[in-house]
Amino acid sequence: MGYEQNPPAAGNFRDWRDHNRVFEQMAAFDSTQTFNLAGNSSPERVDGAAVSPELFALLGVSPLIGRAFSSQDDQLGQNRIVLLSYELWQRRFNANPSIVGKPITLDGSNSTVIGVMPLGFHFPGDTGTVLNIFTAPAAQLWVPLALTPKAWSERSSHYLEVIGRLKPGVAPSQAQTEMNSIEDQLVKEYPRDYIGSDVNLVPLHAQVVGSVRSVLLVLFGAVAFVLLIGCAIRTALGASRSRLVRQLVTESLALAIAGGVLGVLIAAWGISALKLILPDNFPRAADIHMDGSALLFTTLASVATGLIFGLAPAFRASRTDVTKSLNEGGRGTEGFGRNRLRSVLVISQVALAVILLIGTGLMLHSFVRLLQVDPGFRPDHLLTMEISLPDVRYPNSQKAAFFSLLLEHLRALPEVQSAGAIGHLPLGGDIESYDMEVEGRAKLPNEYANPSCHVVMPGYFEAIKLPLLEGRYFGMRDSSDSPHVLIINDVVAHNVFPRESPIGKRLQLGFNGFTGEIVGVVRHTSHLTLDYAPVEEVYMPYLQAPFWGTMALTIRTASAPLALSRPVREMILALDKDQPVSKIRTMDDVMGASVAALRFRTLLLGLFGLAALLLGGIGIYGVMSYSVSQRTREFGMRIALGADLAQILRLVIAHGLKLTLSGVLIGVAGGLVLTRFLRSLLFSISAADPLTFASVALLLTLVAMVACYIPAHRATKIDPMIALRYL
Repeated sequence: MGYEQNPPAAGNFRDWRDHNRVFEQMAAFDSTQTFNLAGNSSPERVDGAAVSPELFALLGVSPLIGRAFSSQDDQLGQNRIVLLSYELWQRRFNANPSIVGKPITLDGSNSTVIGVMPLGFHFPGDTGTVLNIFTAPAAQLWVPLALTPKAWSERSSHYLEVIGRLKPGVAPSQAQTEMNSIEDQLVKEYPRDYIGSDVNLVPLHAQVVGSVRSVLLVLFGAVAFVLLIGCAIRTALGASRSRLVRQLVTESLALAIAGGVLGVLIAAWGISALKLILPDNFPRAADIHMDGSALLFTTLASVATGLIFGLAPAFRASRTDVTKSLNEGGRGTEGFGRNRLRSVLVISQVALAVILLIGTGLMLHSFVRLLQVDPGFRPDHLLTMEISLPDVRYPNSQKAAFFSLLLEHLRALPEVQSAGAIGHLPLGGDIESYDMEVEGRAKLPNEYANPSCHVVMPGYFEAIKLPLLEGRYFGMRDSSDSPHVLIINDVVAHNVFPRESPIGKRLQLGFNGFTGEIVGVVRHTSHLTLDYAPVEEVYMPYLQAPFWGTMALTIRTASAPLALSRPVREMILALDKDQPVSKIRTMDDVMGASVAALRFRTLLLGLFGLAALLLGGIGIYGVMSYSVSQRTREFGMRIALGADLAQILRLVIAHGLKLTLSGVLIGVAGGLVLTRFLRSLLFSISAADPLTFASVALLLTLVAMVACYIPAHRATKIDPMIALRYL
């Protein structure tokens, strides 16, 4: 399916670990684990991870109290143990040190607490994204991986993540070569059931920040552009002839430091506001704070800009010939050199503003395009929540019975129009993909299908209003006692059955050996993200494949969805008082979370773009206003000699627009070059989108006209008699 990072199967990890000679240690973990935690308090669903015993030693982390996992703990029958996070230990168990050695109720059975991890340790939380869509939540507890012999031989079930520590002296390129060699050998040994190509080695730091690195670099560039615009304005307006060097530098430093202090105060408030709009999967979001390095950088930046951009006018002032200046002033015009410098600075700030606004416009246009994508279903009036039934209390058949009874009760509520459930909610960030073959048809050379597989309860398609293109939906007749059936999406129909109807055909999936007859074709959904190309999807009835413990309810309501959350929760507790409910939200919220990262970067870049537009307008206004004050006598003479007010107005505005248009042209040219770096961040729009470029050029020109008009209008009010008195 072209995934850049596809988690390996357990069999692959075992061979990587056993056959490599470049890693000191290698560990695997399943970061998708969640657990029902019951006991004295109300039941709750907590995020966690199943990990191989080498993980903590590999990371160089030891428990605060107790011990870590051993190789013996990773054996079936010895794995009913758990490590708690510091935060869960504090919140749920009142930081009781005697918790070590005590049992807690986890997924319906007792697990013994063997230790508590240090404060702030949440691995695999904040370890980056997999498939560019899934980010592991901060773990609150850990259990041993403890796979069955059958799981260790599995090569088509991709769910593990692997981390390793290189041996001293081993270069990443050397490790990459050896791991690819191992991978090539696996392909030869398992030509039918091996899934994968190359081993992609990614440094942990790059994995953590990789999904936002390009965004942060773009935002850092935007900050630099805004700073340069501000410095250009300061230099243009600070070119006074009447100040000595010491006075000018002192003034510039005072202004810069005052601005820096004000900026720090605003930033301290802004960090709190920033955390409110950060996407949930933003790496290390909890660690964002104002620290000494940030304050030091702010201080140095303030002093440096004050010195550098204060020395330019100061140095020019120190070289000014007073007699020449008076002669130039007597003619009512500025010196050519000084006017040229100021013009260059105005053009520069306009060009920088144009480039930043073009980037902002492209991101905004891209985000609007993304929001216009049809997800394939209707998200309005949909309430969702997750329920995870533990295997100990609910064997497979009882899982199906529980969800069937719950949905029957839900459909009886007057506010509920339809209700169903699915293993992985669309746009929720989770997928499961398995091998697929058409029964009775030999595979063509190099043919391979790896669709996303979903288990659903009857009523799911009706609840989300996913269009049926051919055949039928699932019903209660598709039970464990009836022949297995499947529903495919139109992508599978097009790719696998391009010239025939798929109804009646049979598929075999690498999903517990599930084989079934296709009874329906539905439209594709945006199951991963809105900007991800449609993929092959296969649905099977949960009543026939109740292997998933966690299911997401999908309830279509006649009124506000969240108003029904309390009655639904009470209904679940009535069926099982120890059963927690998690992730209660509307489908609109799910969609919003799926584009949260895009919304965040668009919003921040938009704020910088507005700042650039505001500074650009202020700069043009300030320079034109200063120019008008320097040409008071000139305008007075023109008016005295018969120039009408319209001519004076045109004279000033034409000068300002000449500078603005020069800056716009340079900015457009610069935008064509620099926006190429935004290509990976854009959706369904070219980095050279002509509409965006034209809109920005027009907007900046209009702002410049307004900024020029105000001082131009003031020039028309000059009294020629007062101006001529100083000749």
